[in-house]
Amino acid sequence: MGDVELTELVGGELGVPSGPPAATLEDPNDGRALGELRASTDERVEAALALAARAAWPDLALDERAAALERLADALDARAAAIAAAEAIDTGVPIAVTQAIAGSLGATIRGAVATARAAGDARELPADGRRVELLRRPWGPAALLAPWNAPAPVATSKVAHALAGGCPAILKPSEHAPQAASLLAQAAADAQLPPDALAVVHGGPDVALRLAADDRVAVISLTGGLAAGRAIGAAAIGRMAALQLELGAANPALVCADTDLAAAAAALAAGATKLNGQWCEAPRRVLVAAERHDDLLDALLAELATVRIGSSLDPASAMGPLARREHRDRVRAQVRALGGRPLAAAHLPDEGAFLAPTVVAGLPADAVSEEIFGPVLTLHPVASDAEALAAANATGDGLAGYVFSADTERAFDLGRRLRAGEVRLGGTHLLDLAPGSAQSFWGTSGIGGHGASEALEAYRGTRIVGVDDPSLPI
Repeated sequence: MGDVELTELVGGELGVPSGPPAATLEDPNDGRALGELRASTDERVEAALALAARAAWPDLALDERAAALERLADALDARAAAIAAAEAIDTGVPIAVTQAIAGSLGATIRGAVATARAAGDARELPADGRRVELLRRPWGPAALLAPWNAPAPVATSKVAHALAGGCPAILKPSEHAPQAASLLAQAAADAQLPPDALAVVHGGPDVALRLAADDRVAVISLTGGLAAGRAIGAAAIGRMAALQLELGAANPALVCADTDLAAAAAALAAGATKLNGQWCEAPRRVLVAAERHDDLLDALLAELATVRIGSSLDPASAMGPLARREHRDRVRAQVRALGGRPLAAAHLPDEGAFLAPTVVAGLPADAVSEEIFGPVLTLHPVASDAEALAAANATGDGLAGYVFSADTERAFDLGRRLRAGEVRLGGTHLLDLAPGSAQSFWGTSGIGGHGASEALEAYRGTRIVGVDDPSLPI
C-alpha cells in the first residue's frame, strides 16, 4: 500500500485536505508509516457549515431524498473492495470481517430509506373533522462524528439516517481512521447527491469541537469515548443542540454456577476478540460464581490459544493487530494497573500493534471502573447472583451485558435487572437479537439509542399543526 491521500467533499466538489497535519497513518501490521494526514482548512470547514445552513435538502420530498440515497447505496456497493482494504488498515480488523462489513453498507442505506418511508414525514390525526397534522421535521444541519474502531459502518449509518431524516450533514471521521470517509465522499460525488446534502471534512478534535459549538449545527451524532462525549456535550449544551452520543462501557458478563463452562468460555473468547476487542459492546468484566472461577479461567485460556492472530490483510487471520501502537500501549498500561494475574496464550508477530488476548484473573468485583478497549477479559469471583448483579450495575455506564446460565428463567431474571441497553443470554454476537431490536444508552454510555426507528428519529423533531377546537373549555 502506498501513501494515503484523503478526500474531502464540500459543495459537491472533491478535494484534498490542505490544512495542518492531523495524524500519521501507520500500517498496524508492521508499524510502517503510510502517510501524513492533513486536516481540512478553516475555510473549507466554514464553507461546509455555510452550505448546510442554507441547504434545500430539508425541503425535498421523501421520494427525492430516497432516490438520492439509493444512488449512494449503489455507489458504495461498487467500492466495497476498496472500503474493505482501507478498513483493515485503519482498524487492524481482519479483512475477512471488513469484507463482510463493506459489502453491507449499501444495505444499511437502503434500510434507512425503508425506515423513513414506513415512518413518513407527516400524518393527519382524527379531530372531529378539523384538519390536524402531526409532522416529523429535521432538526437542521447535522454534525456526524465517526469513530476509529468501526469507521465505515458507523459513518454510513449516520449519513444514511441523517439524510433520510432530512438533515443536511457534515461528516468528520476520526483522524486515525479517515479512509472509509474519503471513499464515501467519492461515492457521494459519483451518486450526484445534491451539493448541499453531504460534506466530508477531515481533522482532529479541534475540528469536531468547532462543528459541535457552531450555532448553525442543530444536531450532533458522536460515537466515541466518554471524554469525547463530555467535550462534545459541553460544546453543544449552551444552545441545547440535539445530541446522540454512543460512548463506551465496561460491559459485564454474569456467569452463574450452573453454567456450561465450555460453551460460556467459547462465547466469551469470541466476544473478546471480535473486531480485535475494539467494539463498544464487547464483554469486558466477567463476574463468575467463585467456585467456577478457576475452571472458567482454564477454559478461556484454552479457547484464546486457538485464535489465529496475523496480518489484517491475511484472509486466514481471525484476529489482527490493534488499530495502532499507541492504542495497544494504552491497553497494556491499563492491564498492568489492574494488578491481578494477567495471562495470555498466543504467539504474536514480531512487529506491529499486536496484543495477545488476555485474561486478568482473581480480581475483586469492583477492580475495574473503566472500559479497556481491547481483547481483554477480567475475571471477578462473586459469592452470589445478587453480588454479581450489584457489581455489574455499579460502574454508572450501561451499554451491553451478558448472562450465562443453564436456567433460562434465571438468566432472564438477571438480564432484566442489568442496567444496560442490550443484554444477551448465552452468546456474544454482534448483530441484532431480533427484527425490531432497539436499545437505549444508559448512564455514561451516552444519550439516545440503537434501533432502526431510533437511528432515524434522532435527526427529527415533532411538530403539530392544526385548526383549533372552538369547543375546548380552556
